[in-house]
Amino acid sequence: MIISSVSELVRAARNGRSQKEFASLLGVKQSSVSRYESGKASPPINVIEQCMRLVHSVGPNDAPTAEQLADRVRVALADPDMRQVRLALSRLVDAFVSEHAQTRTTSPAHQ
Repeated sequence: MIISSVSELVRAARNGRSQKEFASLLGVKQSSVSRYESGKASPPINVIEQCMRLVHSVGPNDAPTAEQLADRVRVALADPDMRQVRLALSRLVDAFVSEHAQTRTTSPAHQ
């Protein structure tokens, strides 16, 4: 696929999602996505970068990189209304890191 404009990039990155769902992923309003796609407004650079990552991401069966995953989480959790989710996710990540550290120190390869 050859993308020759920002509006085409936004449409390609949306990839069948509703404008509302895609706007939430990007951290913008649905009306902004509509204006980006119609060429009536230019998205900020962070939206363009996110769209580029989405268009050039790996296939659906491949795991995202830590950076790609962090970017998606950052965008999804930026909404102030997501405070409780951020707190719960923080606890989950702390537990994961702790368990991973314990597994590494008790495995035979690390003794």
